[in-house]
Amino acid sequence: MNPLGWTRAPEESLAHWDEHAALANAVRADGLTHTLVCGMGGSSLVADVFARTFGTGSLRVLDSTNPDTVRAAGSDVTRTLFVISSKSGNTVETLAFYHYFAARARPEQFIAITEAGTPLDTIARAQKFRAVVPHPPDVGGRYSALTAVGMIPAALSGLDGRALLERTRRVDIQAAQALGSAIAERAQRGRDKLRLTPPPRIAALADWIEQLVAESSGKNGRGVIPIVQDPASGSAADVQAAGPDMFSADPRDLGAEFLRWEYATAALCERLGVNAFDQPDVEEAKRLARGELTGEGGGVGAQHAAPLPTLSLAQLRAAYRPRDYFAILAYVPPTPELVTRLQQVRAAWAKALGCATTLGIGPRYLHSTGQLHKGGPDSGLFLVITTDFATDLEIPEMGWTFGQLHRAQARGDLRALLGRGRRVAHVHLSSPVEISRLAPPA
Repeated sequence: MNPLGWTRAPEESLAHWDEHAALANAVRADGLTHTLVCGMGGSSLVADVFARTFGTGSLRVLDSTNPDTVRAAGSDVTRTLFVISSKSGNTVETLAFYHYFAARARPEQFIAITEAGTPLDTIARAQKFRAVVPHPPDVGGRYSALTAVGMIPAALSGLDGRALLERTRRVDIQAAQALGSAIAERAQRGRDKLRLTPPPRIAALADWIEQLVAESSGKNGRGVIPIVQDPASGSAADVQAAGPDMFSADPRDLGAEFLRWEYATAALCERLGVNAFDQPDVEEAKRLARGELTGEGGGVGAQHAAPLPTLSLAQLRAAYRPRDYFAILAYVPPTPELVTRLQQVRAAWAKALGCATTLGIGPRYLHSTGQLHKGGPDSGLFLVITTDFATDLEIPEMGWTFGQLHRAQARGDLRALLGRGRRVAHVHLSSPVEISRLAPPA
């Protein structure tokens, strides 16, 4: 497969824009006024950028298996169109979301975006979804923002996707490649953390770039560690910055920014000597999570499994080495309140260690920075946070609950990190409100 289909995606999507717009008009005419994109990583992050940037309250994203989050996402099923998005068509979270909502909604409330012949494609055609939109086979998930993966949600939100795509023609490809090469050169000289601070109007773009750079570059012991929403504003010897002046502040240029950073990331990876288009270490955590669900890891969903041999918080702090970074990996509902609490804990560790920090919400980060954590430099200190749930939810057709899947994903990643000899602490809380307990020990 030629993985460079993303370079042609803007023009190919322009050719299909009228079809996407007609589909969106028909959806709205049928009274489906809300859109929920169900997908992971590249299949959902672009929709999240659109929703947060343009304030399209009718567009939401579900990329968490936390039972409380899934329950909240289904609060208005009758007026919702569900976009089930997965390139491979077998992403376990995405199929779980589909089965849950399929028991509550009509087939015409579903659109699938997937490659031909995948399990999702088979389901969609058998169940007579409203539409099955092909995912280009020569475009990897994290490079798919300007394919139907991004353009279908844009059309459903009433955005001017044609303008977003046309403005990609302004991208200076050579300048974008030079940007990526310069980032890689600085990383090779020791500044391997990249603080991303787009202008406030397009701040959400940073989360999309984080996945693109981390999953593309983090392998063979190399990689660039993206830093998003950094609570430490000062400079550091191992941190380089992509500040507001390195982006267009015009939201209409988001399409151009997607394409610019795709070219930059491909060049960055070429300079580092890694393959920008694979993710060899992602499957390991998935395999171990499946083992947890089938009992190989100690029990279905790991509810009663023995604790894994992780570090205490004090041991994690003592394990710090110069030029390390500290990563919080939190399996909690991604509500603004909890993210604020996690950011406070992150800031406390940043101050205590004097190092760069990151924050990932599970299982989203497994499809974003997870490859970097396991395949990239051994410079991470990882704090994995899990919590109890008030109530659980059954996943029809799959034989598990969302709580079991959520726990299995956390334990699977813990086992994958430990298997790579990473420095990991795990804290299980009875409630997310206890997050403030996780400040670094004195």
